[in-house]
Amino acid sequence: MNPAFPQDVEGAYRLIGTELIEMEELTRLELSSVDPFVDEVVRYSFRFGGKRLRPALLFLVGKTLGQLNSQHLHAAAAIEMVHTATLIHDDILDGASVRRHLATMNIRWDAQVSVLAGDLLLTRAMDLMTRHDDIRGLRMLTEACKKTCEGELRQVGTVGRFDMSRDEYFEMIAGKTAPLLACSAQLGAFYTGANTDTIDRFHRFGHRLGLAFQVVDDVLDLVGETNTVGKTLRTDLENRKPTLPLILYLQDADEKKRRKMLAMIDEKNFSGAVAVLDASGSIDEARRAAETLIEQAIDDLQSFGTGETVAALTALARFVVKRND
Repeated sequence: MNPAFPQDVEGAYRLIGTELIEMEELTRLELSSVDPFVDEVVRYSFRFGGKRLRPALLFLVGKTLGQLNSQHLHAAAAIEMVHTATLIHDDILDGASVRRHLATMNIRWDAQVSVLAGDLLLTRAMDLMTRHDDIRGLRMLTEACKKTCEGELRQVGTVGRFDMSRDEYFEMIAGKTAPLLACSAQLGAFYTGANTDTIDRFHRFGHRLGLAFQVVDDVLDLVGETNTVGKTLRTDLENRKPTLPLILYLQDADEKKRRKMLAMIDEKNFSGAVAVLDASGSIDEARRAAETLIEQAIDDLQSFGTGETVAALTALARFVVKRND
């Protein structure tokens, strides 16, 4: 039992415990290499995976609609490989030094090794998705990858854009965490043979889950504790990224308060900036925005009954806004 998980979330993972073990075994097999250095690097990279939220989501959606099969297993492993690759590349972009309480790959080795390891994971993932004749699942995953890359590039273009509106912010983050979570739910439904409407509903569920996840990430980057979160914090302020708590504060601040906040960021007085954001209520407002998204996502599940897998998906969704890592 993971002490960081509430009991209802532990119960959700128990429903798919066998499948998650099979996915881990498949992943170890697919990522093994006869070259000792490559093997070490790739195996180290997969220690960053954490909660395995994306495979869990895929398996639970599949079980909600029917029986799981080898396509679900391959897709779950592939999505986790893609997710891990994005973490590796993110750590290079953010200059992060810690991930899941471990040295990031760019610190353990260097950026060159990190980029190549991430690329290798991506190619292994795509290879897994071609093991079946129907390539529509592969297209879904490549579309999610495209949106993620575009979203990350879009964020680079918004550095220092502290006049960004709330709507612009949500358009930007729609290409970050959301695409892979949406794809996980989408593939879980697709590989059961579900109709288009059902697949789209689960895609929407995962998308809203991803938006909320990113908002909570923004909050944790400000107020989380390194020992709990397990990664380098305050990188958003360090890299001058507009995040929801900061956007909410600045849109209501008068000119004097605005100048003071921007000066603290410029001077790297991040503790002072966080204290002001916290006192203003903008951090709590951001959390409430995430909670609203989660409740909207849960509403999308109502038409699928009240079985244990739907309850598990609901528990996972609510955990997204309660997590502290």
